[in-house]
Amino acid sequence: MSVADLRDTGDSISLDVLRHRLEGIAGEMQATLLKSAFSAIVKEGMDASACLLTTAGEMLAQSEAIPLHLGALVPAVAGILAEYPAREMQPGDLYLANDPYAGGTHLPDFTLLAPAIVDGEVIALAAAMMHHQDVGGMRAGSVPPDATEIFQEGLRLPPVQLARGGVYDDGLYRVLLANTRTPDAMRGDLAAQHAAVVAAAARVVELVPAEGPALLWRQFGQLLDRTERMVRASIARVPDGHYAATDSLDDDGVKVGEPVPVAVGITVCGDTLNVDFSGSAAQVSGAVNSVASGALAATYFVVLGLTPSTVAANGGVMRPVTLTLPHGSVVNASVPAAVNGRMATVKICTAVLLDAMANAFPDRLPAANAGMSAVLVFGGRWPDGRVFVSSEIVAGGSGARPDADGVDGISTDIGNAMNMPAEALEFAAPMRLVSSHVRADSGGQGRFRGGLGVRRAYMALADDISVTHRSGRFSSAPAGLAGGEAGAISAAEIWRKDGTKERLSSKFAALLQAGDQLIVDTCGGSGHGSPAARATLARARDLLDGKVTVRE
Repeated sequence: MSVADLRDTGDSISLDVLRHRLEGIAGEMQATLLKSAFSAIVKEGMDASACLLTTAGEMLAQSEAIPLHLGALVPAVAGILAEYPAREMQPGDLYLANDPYAGGTHLPDFTLLAPAIVDGEVIALAAAMMHHQDVGGMRAGSVPPDATEIFQEGLRLPPVQLARGGVYDDGLYRVLLANTRTPDAMRGDLAAQHAAVVAAAARVVELVPAEGPALLWRQFGQLLDRTERMVRASIARVPDGHYAATDSLDDDGVKVGEPVPVAVGITVCGDTLNVDFSGSAAQVSGAVNSVASGALAATYFVVLGLTPSTVAANGGVMRPVTLTLPHGSVVNASVPAAVNGRMATVKICTAVLLDAMANAFPDRLPAANAGMSAVLVFGGRWPDGRVFVSSEIVAGGSGARPDADGVDGISTDIGNAMNMPAEALEFAAPMRLVSSHVRADSGGQGRFRGGLGVRRAYMALADDISVTHRSGRFSSAPAGLAGGEAGAISAAEIWRKDGTKERLSSKFAALLQAGDQLIVDTCGGSGHGSPAARATLARARDLLDGKVTVRE
């Protein structure tokens, strides 16, 4: 069935068909990225995302992928469109960018864009964001926790045209390959992005009726308008008022032990939201600064969470929302702030947003998630001299729900990455995953307990393996909800082969020798409800199950 077959109905059925076709195209993009990528961080860790957008840069549909990417793809595409307007694009053109200060996130995240064109007219845009394994900089993996300016983090690309008429710009391509420790991975991952966006653009063209794209554009607008109406209706059910919350990062990685506060105030008025991050810390010396795309992604995620699952995740979600981000702050940094560790800050942004909204819905929202991810990168050389760089992301526990325990060791909120299988890690680097298990009793106690954190132990099988680590919640875990308790905090140690142990901070760079072990503990989720109520609930269940009897 084509869109033309639906033009006489003009009802929600035709819009739903179009919505699911667009979402199917976005899903096909995502599958192409994951199945065609070279790097394990994408193939196994799923650190890539895709979406379709209007020619004005408003999101039409997205894949089920990394929420941080999907919220950030809109400003990333806006940065490209500011330099290369859609009306000037030609068939076979490709556009590339990774500059955080032109809409991006951090330097490893490359956004590739292709236009869908019919009879010389751009009808939509296909975009994919992928975490590339290495884009240069002072440390392998391009996420140096000790960076103090963006110039130390790697190759920074403003929006550029990678291909014209299907032919790559050879000079630019050679620049890309010359600025990575892993050129084969760069070559393969760019090819996967290329395949994904070009195929998606062709699928969108197939939706255009014979009479031209006017009907399709009209229905694009109707899809976005419908989502806006549904989101406004959901916001209108939130009691009017001002809801605030504050949390902190452990530190910025440079001034160790000095917390970095993040504050939010949410004002609900009718069917609108104002989200204001004023009161957050000024941008810091370390690499945990985030550009505006991070707070935007966190806000998008939380606002979408207020709506029914039937609401399409497109650009209409953010139309009722205004976002205030103080310039030069840790949530909206300015050049030349280092930003590679922005995940820690965006996690805290999400945490304070959810904490604030829990004041409006104390019986509906879960307790706080771990609010962190441990990001590891191992780098060095194989015995034959070949360079290796391998990354992985280790999750903590989710917060307890109002009616169930939290989930153990799972990526939450704006993250959706998978842990690295032992086989993939050991194939990519001379490292051995010695053990991986959940941390007993690390979830916060409560009527329902928080999800357990994770312990992973890695052993170096060769000398001079560099490791970088970016994490959080080493100083304190998020508080529980409705009387629940906090989970266990994160930790990291190096157990040297000679028997000595080195306790580490949340952000560090170190060198491992053969036989050394790195131990990484992630934070547990917080509990929901009084711990005493759990014992009462357990006894009631035992009574029902006949495990205990009541004497008269």
